[in-house]
Amino acid sequence: VATSVMPLPTALGNSCLTVNGQPIPVLFVSPTQINAQLPFQATGNVTLILRTPGGVSDNYNLTILPTAPSVFHTGVAGPDTNIPTLVRSDNNLLVTDSNPIHRGDTLVIYVTGLGQTNPAQLEGQPAPSDPLAGVLIPPVVTIGGVNLQVIYAGLTPGEVGVYQINVTVPKSVPAGLDETLTIAQGGSSTSLPVRVVE
Repeated sequence: VATSVMPLPTALGNSCLTVNGQPIPVLFVSPTQINAQLPFQATGNVTLILRTPGGVSDNYNLTILPTAPSVFHTGVAGPDTNIPTLVRSDNNLLVTDSNPIHRGDTLVIYVTGLGQTNPAQLEGQPAPSDPLAGVLIPPVVTIGGVNLQVIYAGLTPGEVGVYQINVTVPKSVPAGLDETLTIAQGGSSTSLPVRVVE
């Protein structure tokens, strides 16, 4: 069962997840997977419990970091799937080996885990467009160790729990088939290989 209802419900398919006793928004439920949104303010040690028609789970204790950036891998380009969602603004297409990053490009990177925003946002609600909900802790984005200029980092307007980072690629970024794009924020980071051309 999946939902497109906004705000997201806290129960779906007769299932409910709680964090420290509070129900959280649920997007998708299947026999083997549940997609839900953790509260923006949830950090540190928390207890997750699942309630289904089959019963109540044991406590699942976990630690949530204030930030933990990760790029969504949901893109599709031709026969290729599970592509990182990096979009070149020039042509509005996903970055792939056949549509590489060009020096001077503007990119939009769709991510999760960038933490709290200003203005604060309630989980399960679509992000606002005016004013934009920018992150409190700015990320640093590099390719091949060279800093990219971050134009915007915050929630994607109209989406639930999806962040975007808009960056410009300087001419000094190294070209190559397998350059490392890194997003670092608040002591956490994620990296992925990208192709960069002149």
